[in-house]
Amino acid sequence: MEKLDLLEHQSLFIGKLTESGKSFNTIKNYRTDLNIYKNFLTENGRPLIINEVTLSEVNEYTHYLNKKYDSPNSIRRRVQALRIFFDYLIGQKYFDVNPMKKIAVQPKVVDLPRPTKFQLVQKLKAYIEANIERTTGHEQLLHQRNLILFYLIYGAGLKVSDIERLSIEHIRKSRNMYRIIVAPEKRDPFTVTLPKEFEPVFEEYVKALTAGKARDEVVFHQLLFNGNPFRIIKGGLSARGIEVIFKEFSNKIGERITAKYLRQACIFKWLCQKIQIARIKEWMGVQPQYSLGPYQALLEEKPDEFCYLEV
Repeated sequence: MEKLDLLEHQSLFIGKLTESGKSFNTIKNYRTDLNIYKNFLTENGRPLIINEVTLSEVNEYTHYLNKKYDSPNSIRRRVQALRIFFDYLIGQKYFDVNPMKKIAVQPKVVDLPRPTKFQLVQKLKAYIEANIERTTGHEQLLHQRNLILFYLIYGAGLKVSDIERLSIEHIRKSRNMYRIIVAPEKRDPFTVTLPKEFEPVFEEYVKALTAGKARDEVVFHQLLFNGNPFRIIKGGLSARGIEVIFKEFSNKIGERITAKYLRQACIFKWLCQKIQIARIKEWMGVQPQYSLGPYQALLEEKPDEFCYLEV
């Protein structure tokens, strides 16, 4: 029997997804999830030959995932990715039966919101502002970027995937207020209003960024940038880059803070501001049938803990 190289057919599968018009994030997730399976084989000294997989090996893989990840949704996604990959191989006539069909898929778990506490939101903003005040030049520009990132998440509730694609042109002034134009890949564009205090912060950042790009001789259109302590490296800030920044925040402040939980704090803030539920769902990028019940229940249960304001 011809041996099927995992990496070769994984690459062909990803190419097929690209041709079918799947989004950048969808393709990235498939690639990540399939690489986890490759790592499992490598760590256990198994050859990267896809048609030598056995039911025993598939069961071992699910145990591997259960030990490696705490989140049921993370495990579910990785099992599903491998199942769909084998469905693709069946379509290519390499398999008759999908070995992953023997594995029960865990039901999707609805994660309860875990918003960053308002005191920690205030602490984070004060920390970033203090860094801006005490620094100059490129180091100051890095902290100014971080303050813009803070406003994009807590001020506008943007997801990391939306932030990756933002350009300066996506932020526009209308009726004396700044708004962000969000253009998801599979939805119509919409705008989110930013708090009034964003105006001077943004205008100072644009001036500093323009000077920094000229100094480091780089050209890009993105709003944020990737940089080391000495210079701007390139335009844009990836999800991984944002994760690193929030890990640094957590280490410096001494409390865990993530982009996801800061965004959830923004959603609570909108609820406290009595913004229409339909508008909040639009800004969150969710379907109309999505329920904000868990947020509203927490708000009613602990109003002192979950009432948020602008900072």
